[in-house]
Amino acid sequence: MSGAGKVLLIYTGGTVGMLPSDGANPESPLAPAAWERLSGFTSALDTLDVEPVMYPLPLIDSSNMTPGYWLDLARVIGDNYAGFEGFVILHGTDTMSFTATALSFLLENLGKPVILTGSQIPLSEPRNDALQNLVTSLMIAAPSARALAPVPEVCILFHDVLLRGNRARKVSASAYNGFASPNYGALGWVGTHIELNAKLIRPLPERALHVHERLEDKVVTIELFPGIKADILRRIFDTGVRGVVLRTFGAGNAPTDKEFLQAVEYGIRERELVIVNVTQCGEGAVAMGRYETGAGLLALGVVSGADMTPEAALVKLQFLLGRGDDPDTVKQMMQRNLRGELSPVKD
Repeated sequence: MSGAGKVLLIYTGGTVGMLPSDGANPESPLAPAAWERLSGFTSALDTLDVEPVMYPLPLIDSSNMTPGYWLDLARVIGDNYAGFEGFVILHGTDTMSFTATALSFLLENLGKPVILTGSQIPLSEPRNDALQNLVTSLMIAAPSARALAPVPEVCILFHDVLLRGNRARKVSASAYNGFASPNYGALGWVGTHIELNAKLIRPLPERALHVHERLEDKVVTIELFPGIKADILRRIFDTGVRGVVLRTFGAGNAPTDKEFLQAVEYGIRERELVIVNVTQCGEGAVAMGRYETGAGLLALGVVSGADMTPEAALVKLQFLLGRGDDPDTVKQMMQRNLRGELSPVKD
């Protein structure tokens, strides 16, 4: 096996590696620290039958994540793909699900594990979740060392579950089990043993890895709320955006008043926007044909996002528009399962 036992450990920053920004003041705000300053907290890695190779990128708090950084991550994996059995990305929790989703689309025909992990408490703290998350991620990323089945997906490993990256959401700002996959089962569980759910893991690809190199950043998310004004939508549509994720009520419902629907129609007909409907609810799917309040959007050409997470809908739209597809093709592809990100559309 190419690169057996070797894992590229890509360090981007995040809580996992944070220290007080002022070394003389332990109460100063936390900021990402260089990996060399953290080596004293990672001695457990020396006992693993896995060989991690550190690859630091510019360190950021994940709140500062951008599509450009996602492209850099994809290039690093592509450039080092042949020499490693798997990849682990240390990442802040706030935007981890966005990054995992982006990599799932950018890394087409992925045949090796790419595991994103982080922590709620830094490695430097005596009581932390960081070390366990890191050690477990390295084990899953080098399956030959533990006789595990390969997981050829972009995943999030957090606390005791392995989740498909483009199905995962951050659900807690403080609990160790900070991520969940509301519309898809876990790919694995971590306890005294690592147990993988082979029925849900995507099969090994038949083609070679292809790394995509473009994303369209002129995509926005709009969350509906009672009393939202139609002129607000029009002003957003006139800013030059190319795609919109509309986070609607319940099963894809929205106001039925004339002004609101006319604004949506203006976005689709006049501005040639792709507008995708996803639910605000924590789990479930949109079904725009079920209620009158959703049927109006369907009639105008709003696209069903099925059971995609809001993060997946946004990033998938960036990916498809970045490929240069025309709006009609993008609408079709948004409703097609490309990387395990959605279940079949029922509208």
